[in-house]
Amino acid sequence: MDHIIRASPRPRTFISRLQQCHLDRSSRLRFSSAPFPVLSSARPLRTTSLSRTPTAAATTTTTTTTNFFYHARNVLSSHPINSTTRRLASSMTDSASTTEPQLAEGVDAEALRPRLAALLQPEQGWTLDAEARGLQKTYYFKTYFKAVSFVNVIASQSAAMKHHPTMTVRIGSVDIHWTTHQPRGLTAKDVDMAQHCDEAADLMGAVEAGQGRKCH
Repeated sequence: MDHIIRASPRPRTFISRLQQCHLDRSSRLRFSSAPFPVLSSARPLRTTSLSRTPTAAATTTTTTTTNFFYHARNVLSSHPINSTTRRLASSMTDSASTTEPQLAEGVDAEALRPRLAALLQPEQGWTLDAEARGLQKTYYFKTYFKAVSFVNVIASQSAAMKHHPTMTVRIGSVDIHWTTHQPRGLTAKDVDMAQHCDEAADLMGAVEAGQGRKCH
């Protein structure tokens, strides 16, 4: 027992010596007189201080943005988008309806204009092209075979009349455009072939736009 009591202080002494060694080493590192090397070309760091006070430019930008949205809100409230779009569409429709057909040189205008007016009725489906020098219409069919058969009938008649259209065939519709290239403009041939297209479409079973076959 006496041996154990005498031996017990030894670990404490050993630990205190380690702590003292560590403290001496830390003191030498902390209070060393050797200065750290400093590069002569080193530039001082620039520090930027953040200020919570808004600058004049930021205040001006905020005021301008606020005024813009305030003005935009007033404009939209006084001129709703729907009404503006409606007026624009109405003006476009009125301008399109008042477009005069451009007849070819040498055409009897008094005899052709009534026939053109009958074709250009909304229920007929014919409209003037962008230059008002031709007639265009889209026919719809329930099958692709009927659409191709309609094209063949028109091609046969146009070859006999020596007056050819521009046709675009789709899965269930055919776009057709009639115009006279020489002399440039609308002629009686265009009106005759347009009427022939309506007759052929009835024979081939043309349908309304929503009933034509669509590509799936």
